[in-house]
Amino acid sequence: MSHQSLSQRESIIISGFGLVSPMGHSAWETFSSLLAGRTLTDRAAAMSDDTDPVDLVRAVGSVSIARHTRCDPVVEIAERAAREALQMAGAQPSEVDCVVGTSKGAMHALLDAVKQGGQQSSVNTLGPPPVPDAHLAVVLGPHGYLAHHLGNRLGCNPLYSIVAACATSLTALHHAKQMLLCPHTTDRPSRVLVVTAEASLLPLFIHSYRRLGVLPPLSPDGYRGRPLDHSRCGFVLSEIAAAVVLERVDQSQPSQIELINTADACEAHDLVRAAPAMPALARVAARLLDGCDIDLLHPHATGTAGHDAAELTAIGPNLRSPTDVYACKGALGHGLGAAGLASLVIACLCARTSRRPPMPWLTDRIDVAQTKLRIARDAHDRPLNTHAVFAAGFGGHVAAALIKKH
Repeated sequence: MSHQSLSQRESIIISGFGLVSPMGHSAWETFSSLLAGRTLTDRAAAMSDDTDPVDLVRAVGSVSIARHTRCDPVVEIAERAAREALQMAGAQPSEVDCVVGTSKGAMHALLDAVKQGGQQSSVNTLGPPPVPDAHLAVVLGPHGYLAHHLGNRLGCNPLYSIVAACATSLTALHHAKQMLLCPHTTDRPSRVLVVTAEASLLPLFIHSYRRLGVLPPLSPDGYRGRPLDHSRCGFVLSEIAAAVVLERVDQSQPSQIELINTADACEAHDLVRAAPAMPALARVAARLLDGCDIDLLHPHATGTAGHDAAELTAIGPNLRSPTDVYACKGALGHGLGAAGLASLVIACLCARTSRRPPMPWLTDRIDVAQTKLRIARDAHDRPLNTHAVFAAGFGGHVAAALIKKH
């Protein structure tokens, strides 16, 4: 496990954040949709019963502004989230170092290059147009393609490209925090931009997840995400980009949101499934939550049958006091490698507004024994200053972050 506590003489604050999702083209627009009780799968209500499964997944989970970009859509949404975070932080791209996180990267460009090599048409009515420079995704790889274009568009230099399955974005956050606090260099940065994005609603992945049994029934009536509910049967795929600007300061000020700590870990159990007791997650939770009272817990909570209860069972014993829970994937869908940072941005919004969105998909919530977790359907308004955010992914990757509004 890699774990580093902050020096008492320095603090890390989140001075800016951005979020692009199917529910909104900015962080505040997305949060407004969540507060109104809207969910991603509301889109499915207008679809006919004979809708093709791939078209259903794309129509429900896609970001409209990424549909007609001339670059890979992952680049488009990543840039927008990054610029929102930079603007909020009052930072110029040239002033910050950049850490890029993505699980799959520019897969549209890579597959376009394969199709163009085979002289096949890549036109799809619900997909983006062919990518003109798709060959770069072969030369650089799908992750290098994203970092290359993001660096060119923003004018910053991506220092790292992190890949850790669905724990990618919080792992990238952990690396960024270490860059800011590393005592072994004299030229360490004072600000780091962490940007992560996923846009891979492609038949290849849709059918792969379907075969793995982690998607709900691919019909307009059945394609629903219900994390933390007994009726949960899989997650809804979505395109998401999230970004935060971390800034090192001598001391955090009132109303600022401080990144108290981060942690990551990995367990060698199975390529796809976590160990039944989730020991890596439990260890990260024990380190991160030690001595803390948490106002709101943001679990990974995919909504698959085997994950949610096991995750809460691993985290729950480390909580000192009754703690509310919010699982955003029921509304936003699963943004894969970007999911953890999306939850962190939502945590910042909850802290800023003292509001927790409703979870309208809850009809029969799960009950985890011997924990202090409170799972409620309705929204509530109360001070929500301290948040713990978790992410877990294939290959046993786990990462988490703890933030506090002063």
